[in-house]
Amino acid sequence: MNVEKIAMQRCSELLVLAKQMWKKDSVLSKRYVQLARKIAMRHRLKLRRRTFCKKCNAIFIFGENVTSRTSKKENAVLWKCNCGNVLKFPIKRK
Repeated sequence: MNVEKIAMQRCSELLVLAKQMWKKDSVLSKRYVQLARKIAMRHRLKLRRRTFCKKCNAIFIFGENVTSRTSKKENAVLWKCNCGNVLKFPIKRK
């Protein structure tokens, strides 16, 4: 198998484990995200942008550690993590 495929597979498995472990042990869940990010950086892989917080390594679970708002002023969707980090995603106009 290709090294990049193995690395991507491990990253996706770690992110799935992080989502499953969030309720039981949030510290272990953050560690799984941290390991997935390290593997992805080492092999120059792109992880999905909207799955975890870059500041605190928490996996995004709406209603528990993330709130979302829409901003008419900035024309964007705002996601706020429990750590205080705010992510802005622009709304596309048709």
